[in-house]
Amino acid sequence: MGGPLSVIIADIFMTKLEEAVVKPLEPKFYKRYVDDIICRRYKNQQDILFDKINNYHTKISFTIEVEPSTFLDTKLVKQDHIYKTEVHRKLTKFPVHWSSKIPKRYKRNAINGDLNRSKCISSDFEKEKTIIVQKFKNADFPERFIKSVINNYENNQILKAEEEEQLIPSNFFEIKKPFILIEIPYCEKNEKSSKRFMAKLNIFTKNYYDIAIKWIAKKVRQLFPLKDKNPHPACKIYEGCCSCGFNYIGETIRNVETRWREHSNVNMDSEPAKHLKDHIDHSFTWKVIMTAPKNFRLRKNLEASIIALKRPRLNDQLDFNKLTLFRNGVT
Repeated sequence: MGGPLSVIIADIFMTKLEEAVVKPLEPKFYKRYVDDIICRRYKNQQDILFDKINNYHTKISFTIEVEPSTFLDTKLVKQDHIYKTEVHRKLTKFPVHWSSKIPKRYKRNAINGDLNRSKCISSDFEKEKTIIVQKFKNADFPERFIKSVINNYENNQILKAEEEEQLIPSNFFEIKKPFILIEIPYCEKNEKSSKRFMAKLNIFTKNYYDIAIKWIAKKVRQLFPLKDKNPHPACKIYEGCCSCGFNYIGETIRNVETRWREHSNVNMDSEPAKHLKDHIDHSFTWKVIMTAPKNFRLRKNLEASIIALKRPRLNDQLDFNKLTLFRNGVT
């Protein structure tokens, strides 16, 4: 997960699976995005496809949701045996606020992106437009600005449809101008002056160039760190002492406090968790013994050495024999 080749390898595997399993069965409706699949079958038909793709490889396990309410960004609404689609929006996701110090073009593009997604997904675009207007009004966007962006979007859609109907596009015979990209640090003063600057520049160059501005905007994380320094960084050997006197030695590459919370959860499978499950009134106190290397093998060897030294009651203890390298000793 997270590797640059992960998506490519996943897609290769899924393509192979589809060739071997899905195509021979010829499902009524089948669509896939990476590893998310939506499939339709007859009501009284046995779900053979799910069983076959789950048995295709021992390390692959699919889960199923019958009559799902959402698929990716799409919300599925069933009315009178007919499915209608809407845009699925998370309640915790909000648009950029109007007061944000970013170029106005970014704010315009935020609305355009939402409109384009609604146009592609929803079966009721007019309803989606009402939701989009309210969504951006809640972020203090001026209503006049929102409606202006929506009107421009719809006009562009009409022009695009008209051009597609023509055999030859309207700009087919136009000579392509040399392109120039100008990078300018973003601030409100520069943005306000940019229109006059671009108009004068086009007059000066006699419109010979296709000129665009790229705003260089700093992110907050470039000014100061967004997170406090971790008081308990990763790669540690730690010890936990129970109120009954039993102790436990462990290691982790993750945050130790996260690991300690897992040990305190009686539903987990670790030895401290099992001990707490059997003795409800007991409690652990935790401390870091030392910082460990990132290398897994070195960290495990270090943990084993400390376990052999301290002999904690909750760790598995293994007997070992001394290894004699030289039978007759060393002279």
